[in-house]
Amino acid sequence: MLISTLDGPRRPVARTRFATWISRPIVYIPALILIPLIILPMLFLLYGTFQSAPPGQHGSWTGQNYDVLWTGGFLTLVMNSLILVASSTAIALVVGGALALALTRWNVPAARFFDSVTLIPAYIPAFVGAIAWSFLLSPTSGYLNTAFKAIGLPTVNIYSWFGVIGVTSLYSIPLVYLYLRPALLSVDRSLEEAGRMLGAGQAKVTRTILFPLIRPAIFSAALVVFVHTLSEFAVVGVLGVQAHINVISLRIVQLTTSGPVDPGRAAVLGVVLAAVSIFGLTVVVRGVGKNSFVTIGARHNADAPSNRGAASYLGLVLCIVYALVTVVLPVAVLVIGSLQPYLSTTFSSGWTFNNYVLMANYPGALTSIGNSLMLSVLAAVGCALFSLILAYIVVRRRGRLGAFVNYVSSAPLAVPHMVFAVALIWMWVGTPFGLYGTKWILLVAYIALLLPYSMRAAVTAFQQLDPVLEEAGRMSGASRARVGLRIITPLVLPGVIAGGTIVLYHAMQEISASLILYSAGQPVIPVAIWGLVSNGQYAQLFALSVVYVAMIFALVAGVGWFGRRFARL
Repeated sequence: MLISTLDGPRRPVARTRFATWISRPIVYIPALILIPLIILPMLFLLYGTFQSAPPGQHGSWTGQNYDVLWTGGFLTLVMNSLILVASSTAIALVVGGALALALTRWNVPAARFFDSVTLIPAYIPAFVGAIAWSFLLSPTSGYLNTAFKAIGLPTVNIYSWFGVIGVTSLYSIPLVYLYLRPALLSVDRSLEEAGRMLGAGQAKVTRTILFPLIRPAIFSAALVVFVHTLSEFAVVGVLGVQAHINVISLRIVQLTTSGPVDPGRAAVLGVVLAAVSIFGLTVVVRGVGKNSFVTIGARHNADAPSNRGAASYLGLVLCIVYALVTVVLPVAVLVIGSLQPYLSTTFSSGWTFNNYVLMANYPGALTSIGNSLMLSVLAAVGCALFSLILAYIVVRRRGRLGAFVNYVSSAPLAVPHMVFAVALIWMWVGTPFGLYGTKWILLVAYIALLLPYSMRAAVTAFQQLDPVLEEAGRMSGASRARVGLRIITPLVLPGVIAGGTIVLYHAMQEISASLILYSAGQPVIPVAIWGLVSNGQYAQLFALSVVYVAMIFALVAGVGWFGRRFARL
């Protein structure tokens, strides 16, 4: 028995060395794919800023494109962008932080229900919400403004800075909540109790104990909202155009999608946005690095104190108002509008399902539904599989290769999506592969831009997996491939599926890159909705928007059910 035990591992060791040698291409190839997927497009973006001709045409080197920085109202675009970003980020942090505090600390009635409701707006595209609010608060015929007039209240003009900042903020709040809620739950309440026993009030405890402990989460949430808002153009396009409000992101879309098309100057503006995003990322990293507070023995305890005071009911009012403003009213107006022959605030037009028939007959509507489903699912699957291998490199291989993969795969977080889309145009136009001008370039863009979301989930799953399990499999004689298929994959798959789910609904919502890269006759749903808004075809617009939101909810619910069912197997 002793001889057998000692001799047993020798054969696996020989196979392990062979497996290590033969598996090197499998490890390095996915890492090398990151170069054309992410690095080269950004280099081509810089190249495009110095070209005198559009992509695919022969041009010469020039610096003339940079005149966009001092002509055409560039300073106004910068100021408008900064106003929108700063205001929306501040509002989202305040409201999102208040919601997180209320649902984790204030003992709000029905807290678990409102916890789910708070996340619903994350699945509703901001530009669809902007469309709904344009019909709720239109100055002359908005549903709410009509009601305000009837009871003698002043009306609200949604086509203003108030409307643009307000709607942008509403759909950024869930992002803040997603970051702050887990951070608050990880703080042991005994720390707060100790502060109160020393005579500090709740406000001082929150300011001096809670906020320093969750500072990294606050900075991370601010970064996500900052970058997201910086590239936001659809809300401005729906609500700001009538108020003559323009921002850098909308100007990039105008330079790449409507005449006169000028990709060179769009690339320059894209570099500016990317630089601002990277500056924001640097500020956040330094802010987090200065934080030296840690908790020891922190508990993930979602149970709030048993007593209910004024804060509990204040939190309840906040949750109810938030649910009405972000979910109930926008979804209700979309559904009502899709069932009316023509929009009527008195509902005197009657009810019909004919709008859905008109939507189905609208050129490109059904095609956009099929394209969105196919590309989103493929992007989710592609990111999940890609992340499975790349996360293994980051967590298990480490070294320079792991650092390279970790840095490059996270880089798209700091690049606005429309900037990356412009970069892809410069990279793929005129190449012999024929990718540009087809719907498949959207798939490339989705995978590159959304890879960080699935990577974070996959890396977390690998970090929670004890390497001892893999070593035990190898010691039992299993090959590297068998260990990967029978041990690693089943254990990390729930995390990978969670990352794929995030990619799925982000891909369904993606409009910034889609509007710039889609090919004629092959739109996706966000592009089709944008076209209906531009053409004023509201019957089809409402019907397609309802179908769009319902599809996102169904897909996320279906994948979530699959993930929970798999986790029980």
